[in-house]
Amino acid sequence: MPVSRERKEEIVAKLAEDLGKAQAIILTDYRGVPTAELAKLRLDLRGMQSGLHVVKNTLVELALKRAGMPVPEDLLQGPTAMAFCYRDIAGPARAINEFLKDKNIKIKGAILGGSILRGAEANALANLPTRDQLFGRLLGTLNAPGTQVAGVVASGIRQVLYLLKARAEQLEKQGAAA
Repeated sequence: MPVSRERKEEIVAKLAEDLGKAQAIILTDYRGVPTAELAKLRLDLRGMQSGLHVVKNTLVELALKRAGMPVPEDLLQGPTAMAFCYRDIAGPARAINEFLKDKNIKIKGAILGGSILRGAEANALANLPTRDQLFGRLLGTLNAPGTQVAGVVASGIRQVLYLLKARAEQLEKQGAAA
């Protein structure tokens, strides 16, 4: 049953809104993937604060133009599923890559910060560290100088304590010998 013009406008408006909120959009083929498995992937992505939409390429093109984003016409060939990464990019990209790996389907490309990524560049998103891992690294880097200073101070105190202990032992030996 054909979709009415009003409904198409609603879809384009919703897509444009989602595109404006997303940090990255991952485009992939979904041929041969059962609907039930796509629904499971949607649920997995929803848990990562992401979304997956299957929409006609012409509507995606209109939404991209409306959102002021580049239109990768070569990536919008054939059936296309779009994953919207709202918070983290690496987690959803990794989940999509794992999901598609056993189905012998590859990620077509991605749109990241107004740039179009194709092939290996888009697949590299799955190898990025997650947002939480990056925060952990940042905190470790920020914490390292403080930890080093504490180690140096503790080392100085430790040396004074060892010196006092050695002197006390020396005095005990002298007292026992007398």
